[in-house]
Amino acid sequence: MIEAYSGESIRAAEQPLLDEGYGDVLMRRAALGLARGCEAQLRLANRRGLLGGTTAVLLVGSGNNGGDGLWAGAFLRRSGVKVVAILTGTRVHEQGLRALLARGGTALRLTDQDGEERELSDAVAAAHPVEVSRAVSLMADAHLIVDAVLGTGAQGGLRGTAAELVRAFTERQRDPAAARERRFPRIVACDLVSGVSADTGEAPEPVLHAHATITFGGAKTGHVVSPGEQATGALTVVPIGIEDRLSDPAVHRLEPRDVLAAWPRPGATDTKYTRGVLGVVAGASSYPGAAIMCTQAAVNAGAGMVRFLGDSTTRGMVLARSPEVVCSDDQPWDVHVQAWLAGPGVVGDESQAARVQAIIEAQEPAVLDAGALDAAARSVVDAALGPHKILTPHAGELSQVFEWLHGFGVCDSTVERSEIEANPVHWAGEAARLTGATVLLKGASTVIASPVGRNGDACEDGNASGRDECLCLSIGHASPWLATAGSGDTLAGILGTVVAHVAEHPDALAVLGDWARGDGRWAAAAALGAGLHAVASRADGEGPVPPSVLAENVRAVLTRP
Repeated sequence: MIEAYSGESIRAAEQPLLDEGYGDVLMRRAALGLARGCEAQLRLANRRGLLGGTTAVLLVGSGNNGGDGLWAGAFLRRSGVKVVAILTGTRVHEQGLRALLARGGTALRLTDQDGEERELSDAVAAAHPVEVSRAVSLMADAHLIVDAVLGTGAQGGLRGTAAELVRAFTERQRDPAAARERRFPRIVACDLVSGVSADTGEAPEPVLHAHATITFGGAKTGHVVSPGEQATGALTVVPIGIEDRLSDPAVHRLEPRDVLAAWPRPGATDTKYTRGVLGVVAGASSYPGAAIMCTQAAVNAGAGMVRFLGDSTTRGMVLARSPEVVCSDDQPWDVHVQAWLAGPGVVGDESQAARVQAIIEAQEPAVLDAGALDAAARSVVDAALGPHKILTPHAGELSQVFEWLHGFGVCDSTVERSEIEANPVHWAGEAARLTGATVLLKGASTVIASPVGRNGDACEDGNASGRDECLCLSIGHASPWLATAGSGDTLAGILGTVVAHVAEHPDALAVLGDWARGDGRWAAAAALGAGLHAVASRADGEGPVPPSVLAENVRAVLTRP
């Protein structure tokens, strides 16, 4: 599991050591770890696997992030790497620059394209000027580029000449001529890809997408949530001595091994009832496939029993595919289950819509997907849903939820889909706070936000006071081939299975951490279901994953030794 922290938390852990005069020690530890990561990337870039004869270009900002990069460049010089530092700011970490120059490195300063004069420090002014076009050529010809422009304290993305440089380099790399010349250097980000928010993962263009990021002390939120995660590349955390001083993580990232280790498995004395009975209200005459995929996924994920409620035609189709499912036309209040799944494919069917509403109002925990989301949002006017109700929207559906909340005066404004995609961790947290439900926001990275505090306990008013206090989890190992019709129905069936089990066994997921007890267990269950869905998506390698095959893959990955 990766524990990710806010930039403020990292800085607060560093501050006592800085106050005690250990700043240089921390920087050298960070720089040495960065240099080792750069050496690994240089060996990948050089066909012979050697460091001698390779070239690294450092993009250096004004702050300590730039200092880390300069010291790393000095260490690379010891290994025979040619190092060129391009200074992008008006100031520079002078001690790091002196170390680089003393070991034979070169420093250039980036000049403004429009000729505007900037007030430069003496160290920057002494560097030879270089225009953006020439700097781009140097970057393209290098084996390695180190992005050390902005660190965790930066806000709002790249600006000025640094932004011009990154934009020009990115455009050059997309040029077909560059592809023919095979000029694709490896890119390593120092601590964080410049322009990516450490706290939210927001990544306003331009950003220099990295092959690898070497970060220090602890992972940051921006490393493990979209869109920052997609710019981060392979993440390595270098310990520098602040780790014991860090506060509670802002985000828990579950990795595949965490998912498979924590997935509930029956014991010798379990029965079909103690394993969890899942009730499913999904599909309609116009969308029967949703019911088939939900129930099949639940069966393959190991539900003790699956009970499906729906029309006779859909029931027959479900039974033809999964004869284990108990089918009826009962109402939710007439059957006993540990948890419900409601909403997938429920379109234009008044009977199914009525069942969905009953499930929203019921005491049992429920996964509310697709056709249940609008009804859930409308229900917030009467009472908060509670953490045991799990909403599973994608960004477009969450935007519609906010429309309902705004229409009923629950929030001040609507939220566009693009805003949610730009900052999913914030908007998932806001949705959890406003609805009182656990929110699983689908996307390139899946974000799960709970209205309880980070330690899993409910806040005094039942809701977290804001996004920064929400229990937040993420999943990021899913195949992009999951972006297909029916994939969400399969996910819903998997989610329902683990929620039913956790309803019967409240501490079943405590192995993940104390935060996975109490009301925090619903967020843990949601993350576990999304994680298994992601693992199954890559079970046969990288390629198309039809939802019917995905359901089979779920069983396959759970039965592997």
